[in-house]
Amino acid sequence: MTRVSLANLRAPPLATWLLVVKHPEQGDEVNGKALCDELRRVLKLHATGTVCLFHEGTGMVNARIGYANAFKELDRELSERVTEVVCAIPGPIPRMMLYTVATLSKRPWSIFRTRSEAEMHMRMRGYSATDYREPTSGSVDLRVPGSS
Repeated sequence: MTRVSLANLRAPPLATWLLVVKHPEQGDEVNGKALCDELRRVLKLHATGTVCLFHEGTGMVNARIGYANAFKELDRELSERVTEVVCAIPGPIPRMMLYTVATLSKRPWSIFRTRSEAEMHMRMRGYSATDYREPTSGSVDLRVPGSS
């Protein structure tokens, strides 16, 4: 392997913030935009530091193109702050929409069918098991890794 390809294999550093996002059962343009607006609002309150996004979509059954478009726009806006994106989405249609967003992203995305696979990835990356538990209320929870 060349040095360039070895550099691409390195995992990004742990983020300053871990943003856990709980996705609804049905994803459409309206709730996609609302969820992305909530993410923007939370991140605006914490304007400095890098972010790792953990998408919890194990209960998601369907996602429409408008839902994916909302997240494509958000991905472009946050590309400088996001270090990586980790997803647990078993449903075939929502996962397909997720791959669409991930393909256009500048940051690494790790997409898993089960939450346990995503959790294992997070542990291997160095995050504590309590860092990425589901939000207790609402759809978005911002955490400082290792402080939970």
